[in-house]
Amino acid sequence: MRFSAGVLIVAVVLGGCQGTSQEPNSALQARLDSFQTAAQTLERRLQAARDSLRSEQAGTALTPHVYFPSGSAWIPDEGRRRLDVHARTLRQEHAGADFRIRGYTDPVPIGDSLRDTYPSNWYLAAQRAAAVAHYLDTNHDVRSKSLRIEAFGPSPTNAGMPPQRQPKERRVEIIVEDGRAEDGGT
Repeated sequence: MRFSAGVLIVAVVLGGCQGTSQEPNSALQARLDSFQTAAQTLERRLQAARDSLRSEQAGTALTPHVYFPSGSAWIPDEGRRRLDVHARTLRQEHAGADFRIRGYTDPVPIGDSLRDTYPSNWYLAAQRAAAVAHYLDTNHDVRSKSLRIEAFGPSPTNAGMPPQRQPKERRVEIIVEDGRAEDGGT
């Protein structure tokens, strides 16, 4: 969008210079300012549309997320307390809404001692999401008609991640759907 707004401004300035050589500089500057304001308005509208589309696709994430220790799908006590709060939120504010649970991992490879339990980081991420779904179901009777769990292994861009950032990657997010049909359904 910035490129096209820039092209528009240049075209207007060049067109204005060619077609109105008698027009005073202040009038040209006013026209240029007007086009720049219009381009900025269009840029803001485009960004708002992008943000709206992202929120429609992603739904609403309940925060704070649930964090896990390295190499584990066992929900720590702090995570259970957060899930207890999220269960109340799902029941009170999102009763009947569909939601999905996304599990994530850090870029640290699965060690030899855990490979039999978690063959890959992707598998570990799925286990984390399943553990949260199971906890909400068995401890709070919170279900969704179309509950989905999603697993995200480490992103290639996170390979060089500093160790202090890695705990933020070992998380599970609960995303409440906005009620719209997905995948072309009704």
